[in-house]
Amino acid sequence: MFTKVLLATDLSVASDIVVGYAKALRSLGCQEVILLHVIYVKHLVGLTEVLREEASTKLDAQKATLESFGYKVSVETPVGVPGPTITSLAADMKCSLILIGSHGHSLSREIALGGVATDVVHMSDVPVLIVRLQFFEEEAGVRCSVVTTDVLSHVLYATDFSDNAERAFQYIEELARQGSKTMTLIHVQDVSRIRPHLEQRLEEFNEIDRSRLERMAIRLRELGVEKIALEIRYGKPAKEIVDYARDNNVSLVVMGMHGRGFITDVFIGSVSHNVVRLSPSPVLLVPPMD
Repeated sequence: MFTKVLLATDLSVASDIVVGYAKALRSLGCQEVILLHVIYVKHLVGLTEVLREEASTKLDAQKATLESFGYKVSVETPVGVPGPTITSLAADMKCSLILIGSHGHSLSREIALGGVATDVVHMSDVPVLIVRLQFFEEEAGVRCSVVTTDVLSHVLYATDFSDNAERAFQYIEELARQGSKTMTLIHVQDVSRIRPHLEQRLEEFNEIDRSRLERMAIRLRELGVEKIALEIRYGKPAKEIVDYARDNNVSLVVMGMHGRGFITDVFIGSVSHNVVRLSPSPVLLVPPMD
């Protein structure tokens, strides 16, 4: 499914957690990892080789961890702006997935991986798996972790029945082939589009959309999924998706990317952005076809 993965690292403790999470991708057929650390162009001219040398010890350690999982690993340290460099290299090297960490909530540009995650999702032409990193203050210091590393245990597919959502369903089918036995299919009737003029038709919409989900469920049962739940909700799509993920121990949220384009604010206001920003679970975003 994802045979060749580009893993973006900023060499932080948080990126060590993302490297550890990469082990979960073995269950999705991953065989090769490109470990990428971008030497940011904002650093002073002439320091490129010094910065590469300083990064080498940490990169060697992360490479060794990935190799211990059975991956073929190569290391890339290009100079550039992280977001564009990550996405262009993933395309050039024909990677099937970009794996990156996010600190969640604001995806603030002041937070290294958080801001980069926003840029990568906005620009990527290949699927992006965003691992939500959580931080806990303890007596011994700050601990970083992820919600789960069992990527197949409970997959949530969020759909608005758009063409891009249909493309994302192809990845749901692949996850079923890889052995996922529990899945939930969710569609949220967007209150901002229905209220106030279409509320009298909500029951009609629910019936139509449930039948759509049921057809998807039939296909997934044919592929071996044993437990499938169908959810039709009414409200704000991102909130309903995130609430379900949080309340039901979802291991992976899969959905189409929306709002991509030249205006960053279009993506920032999209459902996919808000799910990435708030979801406690890893999120797989599938880009639209060119």
